[in-house]
Amino acid sequence: MKRIYLMLTALLLSFQVAAAELVPASNFLEDGKKAAQLNQPIAILLVHKGVRSGIMLKEEALLPNLLSGVFDDKVMFREIEVNVDGTVIDFYGEPMQRKEFQTLFNITSLPAMVFVDSEGDQLTTPLFSGAYEFYGFYLKRKLNESMQALGNPIRFE
Repeated sequence: MKRIYLMLTALLLSFQVAAAELVPASNFLEDGKKAAQLNQPIAILLVHKGVRSGIMLKEEALLPNLLSGVFDDKVMFREIEVNVDGTVIDFYGEPMQRKEFQTLFNITSLPAMVFVDSEGDQLTTPLFSGAYEFYGFYLKRKLNESMQALGNPIRFE
C-alpha cells in the first residue's frame, strides 16, 4: 500500500511539473506590450535544447519555484532554445533567429536567464545556473532588482 501511495505521489508531482512548463518565446513585441501595461519584467531563459544542464536547471530549480505561485501575474517567463531552428519576433516586431538572442543579450554560457523590460533592455545582470538549492534565492534577488529598475513596488521574499 505504501508503495502505491509513493508511486501515485510521484506521478502527481510529475504532472504538476509538466503543467508548469515555461512558455516558449514567440512574439516579444506582444509580450512587451503586455509587460508594459502590467509594469512587469520579462524573464527569458536561454538554453540549448537537449543539454542536461538546462534540463536539470528547469526540473530541479526553476519549475519548482514557478509551481509555488509566488511569481504568478507578477513576472512574465519565456524560454528560448537557441540551438533550435526558427525565429522569434523581437521587441521591434522583426523575426530574429533563435540563436541570435544569445548574442543580443551578450550571453556566453548557457543556461542563463536574462531580465528585460517591455522594450528588451536588460534590467539587471543575467542569472546563470548554479547550486539548485540556492537558485530560488538568487532568482528572487534578480527579480527584485528588475522590479526596482521598473519602479514596481512588488518585492519577492
